[in-house]
Amino acid sequence: MLLYWLMNNQVEFAKRYPIYTALALAFGAAIALGISRFAYTLFLPLMRADLDWSYLTAGNMNTGNAIGYFLGALICPWIFDRCQLRYVILGAVFVTVFLVATLGFFISAEIIFTIRLLVGITSALIFISGGILAAQLSELHPSQSGWILGIYYGGVGLGIFLASILVNPIEMFASKQGYSHAWQFSWIGMAIIASLLMLLMIKPIGSFYIPGSSSPKSEMIAVSKSIWMNLGYLLFGIGHIGYMTFVIAFLKEVGLETSTVSSFYALLGLCLMVSSRLWSTMLDRYRGGEVLAIVNGIMGLACLIPALIVILLGQVGQNDLLIVIIFISGMLFGLAFITAVSSTTAFIKHNYPVTQWSVGIRLFTILFAIGQMLGPLMIGYIADYGGGLIVGLIVSGMILFLGSFSALQQRPLKTLNITKPSR
Repeated sequence: MLLYWLMNNQVEFAKRYPIYTALALAFGAAIALGISRFAYTLFLPLMRADLDWSYLTAGNMNTGNAIGYFLGALICPWIFDRCQLRYVILGAVFVTVFLVATLGFFISAEIIFTIRLLVGITSALIFISGGILAAQLSELHPSQSGWILGIYYGGVGLGIFLASILVNPIEMFASKQGYSHAWQFSWIGMAIIASLLMLLMIKPIGSFYIPGSSSPKSEMIAVSKSIWMNLGYLLFGIGHIGYMTFVIAFLKEVGLETSTVSSFYALLGLCLMVSSRLWSTMLDRYRGGEVLAIVNGIMGLACLIPALIVILLGQVGQNDLLIVIIFISGMLFGLAFITAVSSTTAFIKHNYPVTQWSVGIRLFTILFAIGQMLGPLMIGYIADYGGGLIVGLIVSGMILFLGSFSALQQRPLKTLNITKPSR
C-alpha cells in the first residue's frame, strides 16, 4: 500500500521539482553504470589476485556485462510497448540491486560472468528508460535542458565516487577479520548503498508520468544521416573502456599505494559529477558532433598521459610530481567521459522528433555496448600478449582520437520536424 501511495501521489512532482526528479533519475544512472558497471574497475585487481585470473579473463567479465547491455538494448522496444517507463526503470533497478548483491556469494568465473551479463541487461533498461525520461523532463523545462541532462548522466560519477570510498576500505576490513575472498563483502556493501539510492528514487520517478508520451511509439530514423556521429560514438565505446577497466590495475602495477589509487578514482568520479555543469551550455548550443569530438579528444589525451610517463620515466612509485600528473589524467577523463554519452541524447533532441527519441537513444546504446564488448577483449589481449597495459592505454588513446575526428565530421541535420510531448 505504501508503494502504491508513493507511485500515485503528487503526479505533478516532475513539473514542480525538475532538479529533484533529475537527481532521482541520476541515482538510477549511478546504480546502472557507476555501481554495477564501473565499480568493477576497483574490484578487478582484488578479484584477479584472489582468483588467479589473467587480464583476458578479467576483461571478459566486462565483455559479459557489455553483451548483456547489448541484449538489454535489443529488448527495450518490446518492454517499452508493454510498460510505462517509470515502472521499467524502477523494476530494473530493483533487479540490478539484487544481482549486485549476489556477486558477494560466488567465486566461480562462469557464475560471475553470468551475473555480470544479467546485470548488463537490467542496466541497459535503466539507462535507456532513464535517458528518455531525462529528455522528456528537459522538454518540460527547456531553460534547464542541458543542466537536467547533465545531472542525469552525472549520476554515473556518483556511483564511481561511492565505490571509490567504500570498496577498498570494506575489503581491507574483511581481510583483517580473516575472511577469505574479502572482496565479496565490498559487493554486498555496494548493494546496500544501491538499495538506499533506490528508495530515494521511488517517489519522484513513480510520479513522473506525461500522458501520451511516457512510452512513446518509436519511428525508424535515417541512420545514414548521422553516420559520423554513430562511428564516433562506437569508437568512444571501444576506446574509453580500456581506461575504465584497467586503469586501477595499471596504477597498482606502477607502484601507487591502495589509498592513492582510491583517491584517484574518487577524483575521477567527482569530476564526472561536476562535468554536467561545465558542458551544459555547449550541449544546448551545438547540434552536430562538436561536443563528442571535443570530449573524445580529451579522453584520448587522458589515456596517453600515464602510459607516456611510465615509458619515459619508469615506475611512478611515490614521486609526487608524477602522481599529480596522473591525477590530472583522471580529472581530464572524468570531466569528459559522461559528456560523450549525454552528447548523444542532446544530438537526438536537437535533430529528431519526439517519436524517434526512443529508437535514437537505443541505437547509441547498442553502439556503446558493441564498443564495450570489443574494448575489454582487445585491451585484455594486448595486456597479456602484446606489451602490457601501457600499450593497451596507448591503443585506447589512438582509438579515441579517431572517434574525435569522426564526430567532428557530423553536421546538424537540416530537416527537422519536432513534435513536442503533450503537457
